[in-house]
Amino acid sequence: MINTILVGLGGGLGALARYTSGAYIEKKTKSKIPLGTLFVNVLGSFLLGYLSVHLHNRGLLLFLGTGFLGGFTTFSTFMLENLNLVLDGNKSISYIYVGLSLVLSICACFVGVLV
Repeated sequence: MINTILVGLGGGLGALARYTSGAYIEKKTKSKIPLGTLFVNVLGSFLLGYLSVHLHNRGLLLFLGTGFLGGFTTFSTFMLENLNLVLDGNKSISYIYVGLSLVLSICACFVGVLV
């Protein structure tokens, strides 16, 4: 029961952090590429890679890894943003966004594991 509560609390806080940081970045950059989502997914990938190696407390890993970072990163938003880019005639921007997201997130996760 406590594990479920830890994941739920972490997820709620992660979702709030995603919304506020994503909205802030989108407002400041006004880019066609959804940089807010790109930022949270790359940062979340780095943090999850780091935590998976360095955090050995199961409760904290559930709270931060599964909960917070699960709420912070967002694959469904990423997919919807790409679909909207394609439907709006911005196919090339969608390709750039997918490429950046994959490469930067994999690299960030790898760096997180190494540090």
